Amino acid sequence: MRVWLGLCLVLLLAACEKPDAPVGPRYGDRLPGGEPVTRYIFAVHPLQNPQRLHQMFQPLMAYLGRSLDGVDVVLDASSDYADFERKLQEGVPQFALPNPYHAALARGWGYEVVAKMGNDDAFRGVFIVRKDSAIQTPQDLKGKVVSYPAPTALAAAMMPQLYLQNNGVDVEKDITNKYVGTHTSSIMNAYMGESAAAATWPVAWAAFQKTNPKEASQLHVIWQTPQLIQNAVIAQSTVPQSVRDKVQHLLTTLHESPEGLRLLSQIDTSGFVKASNADFDVVDAFLKEFDAKVRKLP
Repeated sequence: MRVWLGLCLVLLLAACEKPDAPVGPRYGDRLPGGEPVTRYIFAVHPLQNPQRLHQMFQPLMAYLGRSLDGVDVVLDASSDYADFERKLQEGVPQFALPNPYHAALARGWGYEVVAKMGNDDAFRGVFIVRKDSAIQTPQDLKGKVVSYPAPTALAAAMMPQLYLQNNGVDVEKDITNKYVGTHTSSIMNAYMGESAAAATWPVAWAAFQKTNPKEASQLHVIWQTPQLIQNAVIAQSTVPQSVRDKVQHLLTTLHESPEGLRLLSQIDTSGFVKASNADFDVVDAFLKEFDAKVRKLP
């Protein structure tokens, strides 16, 4: 009897120590009915940090996956723009939402533009300074630090740098360019006085105002650049045309339903419109001017 009780006690303790089954999504190779699942990776450029990007875009990925038969759409959030660019060059994602600079480059890496965000007016650079700053004109930045997310952040670095160059500031000689990784970090550098001005874009500034109201209350937009063209949606040319067409349709009709409007509000855009490779020729013209006036691109 003692042996039996001891064995029961050991089994009971072992059961108590067994970890709970993991909670969260489980992915299999087949749907419940036995049909195979095709996984598509959808990469989004570093508009925000990876955690925030997942909060913003995962509901849209789930919607696309539910709407495509036998398809699972997986969100990929990169740590920085260099990481995102590397993935595009290596063809890691089947779909992506790049900024216009990387959209233009990706046309040579096996991708095709299928859509773009519709609110082009939002695609411009803005300069943020503290309200107690003495900065009044671009020339006041000479000898000072300007922060940006990354060298290839089109709206938040390249467009602001061309703006400065066209307003009497030699970007390579007159100022110190500080690349800090994210839009939030760029803005916080201005808030903390680590930079005299921060470059970002309207969507990131609006998000910062929501998430950091105390800090934002001490900052304001002092200048903005001309607009360009919005972020693109690109697809690998190897993705079946029927799938590309379906994704294009799903994105460009989001504004027609309450669910779609909620998804659009989460990613800070009014909607998507159809687009093609040719629409991004305007970026080629911008890059030519930037290369000639500001700095050589890799």
